[in-house]
Amino acid sequence: MASTSKPLILIVGRLSGPKNQVILNILRQAPAILDVFPGAKFQVLGGPVTDSHRQLEKENPAIEFKGHQANLKPFYQKATIVIGAGRVALEAMKYKKPVVAIGERTYVGPLRVANIEKAKATNFGDCFETESFDWELLKTDVIHLLRDSKVREQVAQTGHELLKVEYDMKRVYPQMNELYEKVMLNHNLTQIHELPILMYHQVLDKEPVLSKFNLHILAADLEKQFQYLQKHGFETITFNDLLTKKIPKKPIMLTFDDGYENNYEFLFPLLKQYDMKAVIYILGDRKHGTNFWDIPLGEAEHDLLKPAQILEMEKSGLVEFGSHGMSHARLTTLKKAEMEKEIAGSKKTLEAFLKRPVLSFAYPYGTFNEEIKKITRAAGYTFGLAVTQGPTRLKDDLMEIKRVHMFPKTSGFQFFKKTSGFYLRYRAWTGKEDV
Repeated sequence: MASTSKPLILIVGRLSGPKNQVILNILRQAPAILDVFPGAKFQVLGGPVTDSHRQLEKENPAIEFKGHQANLKPFYQKATIVIGAGRVALEAMKYKKPVVAIGERTYVGPLRVANIEKAKATNFGDCFETESFDWELLKTDVIHLLRDSKVREQVAQTGHELLKVEYDMKRVYPQMNELYEKVMLNHNLTQIHELPILMYHQVLDKEPVLSKFNLHILAADLEKQFQYLQKHGFETITFNDLLTKKIPKKPIMLTFDDGYENNYEFLFPLLKQYDMKAVIYILGDRKHGTNFWDIPLGEAEHDLLKPAQILEMEKSGLVEFGSHGMSHARLTTLKKAEMEKEIAGSKKTLEAFLKRPVLSFAYPYGTFNEEIKKITRAAGYTFGLAVTQGPTRLKDDLMEIKRVHMFPKTSGFQFFKKTSGFYLRYRAWTGKEDV
C-alpha cells in the first residue's frame, strides 16, 4: 500500500471553549501518530493562540499553531488530511481533501458511505445529544489514512460527491435565503399590528382637465406629505425590506398602482430628493402603453412607464416593482386558466425583465376571492394587496393586505390619521369609509 513519509495533518477550529478542548485531545494523539510517521506535521489554524498552546509547540516541534488566517485555501491545498467539523469539513471537501469529521460533540471519523448520514445529522460532529468521542479510534483512523493513498482518495471522493449533491450552493443558498426571509418576516410581523400602506396612482404637476375617478395626487402635495413623514421620523420600506431587514420604529409603505409614466417624471425625483422608497405595480404585458382599461369608462388617456424608465428606477434601489397582472383584467370575471395567466404569467414575465424576484401582486380594481388568493400564493408571491378588504392586523392574511387609499385633496389632519398606525382599526370601529 502506498504511503506518505511527511504528511501534513491540518486541524481547523477556534481555540476557545469546547472546540479548544477537542483540538487539544486530538493533539494528544500526535506522539502515537509520530511513532509511525516521524516526518508528520500538525498544523492548527484558529485562535486565540495562548501561552499554553505555545508551550505545546515547544514540547512537540511537530505541532505548529498558525493562528487566524484570512486565506485558508493554500493550507487546505497543502494538507494530506483535514480534521474538523461544520464549515471546515465543507471547505476541505471542496478542495477534494480527505476529511476526518470531529466537532464539539462527537467523533464521526473519515467520511465514508457508512457514516455520511451521521455526518450530515451532526454537522460533521458539532451537534449531538451527548458527548461521544473515541480518541483511540481517531488515532487508528488517521494512521490508516496516512498509510494508504487509495483510502485517502476514496474518503476525499466521498466528501466531494457529498458536497456536490447535498451542499451545492446553487441549491442550498436559495433554501437558506428562503428560511432567513421567513424568520425575518415573522419577526417583523410580530413587531407591528397595523402597517400604514398608502395607495396612490398618478402623480401630476397640475390638476387634470378630466379625472372621473380622482386617482391622482399633485406632486406639490406629495412633497408636503414626504416632508411630514421625514419630520415625524417615518422610514419608508418595501416588501423586500420586510423580508430582509429589521423593521424600523416608524415604518410606512408607499404604493403606486398601474405604473404611470408620471411616476417617473414627478414621483421618482421626490424619492431621490427625500431618500424615500416606493412600490410600483406594473403590467406584465409591456405592449400596453396607456391606461386602456380606464378610457372607455371616461378617464383621460395617460402613458405608462417605458421599459428603460422602469429599469432606471429599479436600479436606483428606491423603487420595488410588483405585478398588477398581465393586462389589468378584472380577475373575478375570468376563468381559472385566464386567472393563472394574469397572476403567474405576469410574475414570470416581470422577473425575466427585472432580473429579480417579484414579491407582491396588487389585485386589479381591488377585486378578488379565495380562489384568486390561492392562485396568487401558488404562483410564488409572498404578498397579495387589496384595497378596502382585509384584516387590520398585517400578519393575519398576507394574501389580503388592506391599504389606505390616498385622494387628491387629503388634508393634513387626514394624512395624520392615515399614517397613524391605527387608521384601519379606526375605520373598522367607526364604520367610516376611506376618504
